[in-house]
Amino acid sequence: MPYKPLPKPFQAWQHWLSRFDENLQPIIADLLLQFNLFIGSISESRCSKQLSSDSSDLQKRGKYEHLLTTEWLIAQEEPDEFIRRAANNEHLFLTPAYEKPKANGVIIALFDCGLLQLGMPRVAHLILMILFDIRAHNLNSQFYWGILQSNSELMLFSGIEELKLLLKNRTMNCLDTKHLDYWKDYLKQSELLYDECWIIGNNFSKVDFATHKISINRLISKFTSLSVDMTNNKISNHFELKLPNEVICAKMLSGLFESGSNYAVINEQSYLPLNANLHLDISPNSNHVLVFNSENNKICFITINDILSQRQVCRVKNYSLKSHVLGLDIQGKHIVALYQENQKYYLWGSDIPKRELSEEININAINQLSYFLYLYGDHNPKLLYIDEHQSLYSVYWINYYGDILNSQHEIAKNVIVLFKLSEKQACYIYQDDQAQFCITGYALNHLSYYLSIKKINENLQYFISSENLWLTGFGHLAVGFEHQWQVFVDENSYVEVTTPLEWQVFGFFYDNHEEKINFLIIDKDKKQVALFDYLSHKIDVCFKSSYKIVLYHYNSLAQSFSVIMDNGELILYSLKTQSIRLKLHKAD
Repeated sequence: MPYKPLPKPFQAWQHWLSRFDENLQPIIADLLLQFNLFIGSISESRCSKQLSSDSSDLQKRGKYEHLLTTEWLIAQEEPDEFIRRAANNEHLFLTPAYEKPKANGVIIALFDCGLLQLGMPRVAHLILMILFDIRAHNLNSQFYWGILQSNSELMLFSGIEELKLLLKNRTMNCLDTKHLDYWKDYLKQSELLYDECWIIGNNFSKVDFATHKISINRLISKFTSLSVDMTNNKISNHFELKLPNEVICAKMLSGLFESGSNYAVINEQSYLPLNANLHLDISPNSNHVLVFNSENNKICFITINDILSQRQVCRVKNYSLKSHVLGLDIQGKHIVALYQENQKYYLWGSDIPKRELSEEININAINQLSYFLYLYGDHNPKLLYIDEHQSLYSVYWINYYGDILNSQHEIAKNVIVLFKLSEKQACYIYQDDQAQFCITGYALNHLSYYLSIKKINENLQYFISSENLWLTGFGHLAVGFEHQWQVFVDENSYVEVTTPLEWQVFGFFYDNHEEKINFLIIDKDKKQVALFDYLSHKIDVCFKSSYKIVLYHYNSLAQSFSVIMDNGELILYSLKTQSIRLKLHKAD
């Protein structure tokens, strides 16, 4: 993360790492470390060895069977002198001392950029390219590289632009013997004296001109790792390269890794009123942010490019509703609002016509509903909400093409909290007649679990994560108040957790890639947001500002949080990319 200093083992690579976006530096460092441990130290130089200018170690080199003939004669004629010389290391051996030249031979790497190496294997290519340059630099040497499918000359590696050039050189042609024969002849005729010639791709069993061969393959069973095999004339090694998450890999493969290259953040200006009546929401795909002003019923809807897109897009739309808004939700890329006007209830959407609720439908709410969801049904969309009496209702059309929502159904009583799991499914926690807590699914037949929740406070908070797990079984749930929490990873057991005293919990995040559960916390000064790993008790700051945070919101489906600072700036931060995606400044 951007404010986490690099560990000491990576300090030697700081010169190279500093060229990358600060969010990427720890990730690149980790990948470098994995490969560096795997490929080992530099081979012995193939350059011509030179006689040592100092022959003082002549008598110390080699084994005793390599003694000069004169020494053996002394052993026969003057045994005492032979022993004296042995004791004083004065014997002369056959082999004089040699030393490597100060400048070693160059390092060469040839990359397979064909079909079998497209996608994630290219991430490994980038890391190897960086590592070879570091390797050559440490030896006061040079690093040359080329594309196996290209009948061209080797290129001298000169900087980060070479990484982008490697990414651009992709081809639909698979590697064949003609390509290998070309490079074998090229290196034979070349005047370059190399210590190492690396060939990187897939299945090089018949290649004889390379000193090292690295084969990279995708793993069907593990999408988060690559299978890597290395062979040379001495050994064969195998390991699994653990990759960062797919979003970060996609950004790297797009060439958006250079410091200052706008890796993730979109900077825009817009008028954003700042008051205590603002409410924030984030779409499940994290591409939309909704800012609602309950004082005047105005909505600011911000749309940015998809998280994997290379385009930098930011659109801000403003809507104004004339009447009292009871509920808001984001479904897909559109807003849905439930509002009251002249004692009647209406459903409004940015992409659907205004529709009235039947007079038979009564929504017990004076203020804005604490929980309101708009879900797609098998046949008709449905509204889910919890009223002021803690009853969960669904409202829907019997005839979708009609103008009036004419059906209401009470799902459960004593409902405490409602969560969206997908565009079609939800779950909720309620207390039954025996005051037992139960989590139950909506449009999910399997989901019904009783929970041993300690009611340590009347105002318990509830957070879920791993929504995809809840769709098929039990996911992750946190229940607590202030600093005392219960973390459920299955129905029958929980872990009691004490969160840091100087921080406040406002979210629960499960990292699918690292398989870690973290609390999302904000410090007491409201200037830092961090992840708290309750197993290791580590706090990892992911966002900080010199301005005070006055409003914050986390969406577990989006794995993103949004904050508004007291200077009027809105920030959208993605825990997937571990970076800021949007900075919306208050217009001057």
